[in-house]
Amino acid sequence: MEVPESEELDRQKECVSLLSSCHSINQSEGASAVAMHSHTHPSSCAERKSQEEERYYVLGEELPFDEDIYHEFKGHRCISVHDIENTSVKDEDYWSKAPVSKSICGMLNSGLGGTIFLGVTDAGIVKGISLTQYQQDHLEASLEWTLNHYTPAVPSWRYCVQFIPVRSTKLQETSEVVKEKVNEARRAKKHHVAQPHYCWCDHDHCAQRSIGIIPMIYVCEINIHPWDAHGRTKKNNAQEDNLPPIPPLHLDEAGGCYIRQSCRQTRLCLNEVRQLLVHRVERHYVIKKEKLLEQIQFLQKLAEKHQVKFE
Repeated sequence: MEVPESEELDRQKECVSLLSSCHSINQSEGASAVAMHSHTHPSSCAERKSQEEERYYVLGEELPFDEDIYHEFKGHRCISVHDIENTSVKDEDYWSKAPVSKSICGMLNSGLGGTIFLGVTDAGIVKGISLTQYQQDHLEASLEWTLNHYTPAVPSWRYCVQFIPVRSTKLQETSEVVKEKVNEARRAKKHHVAQPHYCWCDHDHCAQRSIGIIPMIYVCEINIHPWDAHGRTKKNNAQEDNLPPIPPLHLDEAGGCYIRQSCRQTRLCLNEVRQLLVHRVERHYVIKKEKLLEQIQFLQKLAEKHQVKFE
């Protein structure tokens, strides 16, 4: 049964209202959410990018893990729902090819993070995606555009993109790979994102292949960082010092709210969004209560040790 557009808009507005209420709780706790968006990634991602040359995949190999709550495999590079409208078949309310954005939304909302592998089949077989440097820039621009159109927008430190080369065999040396000639001036050219038609960089890719230049094959890893407001793990990111205690829930660029469950993402209805927010608020205060009780017990023992009596 198809939902009228007016009702769908009302549901999205109520979802936004609920998310705003959750944000006000975070502000009352004295935390400030980071809402900066830049083109540079945090130092931790920069360090990981510097290691890309040392890492590689082998064409046709099977990854040593399956799809689960932390790992998702995709055989395409369509980030936004707008990228697949003319490149996928729609059966009733579902596209035959799901955009990467849904998986990103699910991992963000779970708070656990995870990695999405573009260029890997559902069976975990490495196929890779042939990408020029310009197409890599396009993918990053498409990802940034999409996450900027989430509600609330996703700050750049919550995700990181890596392009890992795919070799034909384990014995293939890096020196055997012909490096692509890149015009830095062309890299500044704007890309046409959030639409299903070919961008100029895709035409450039076709032109290179027509004259016998085959771009390298990569597996693109989109890493979503976990939310850790209670400090169970320390990260080298100054922007995470004042994380709100309750992880935010995001609506994707199409207004849907997804959460990662097992090896898939489930779309939440309005009532499920309410229940999840209530559960997270309750859990936050339970953890806070436990920490306060631990502090009280420590102070009581310290007072007994020094024979201090409280009136």
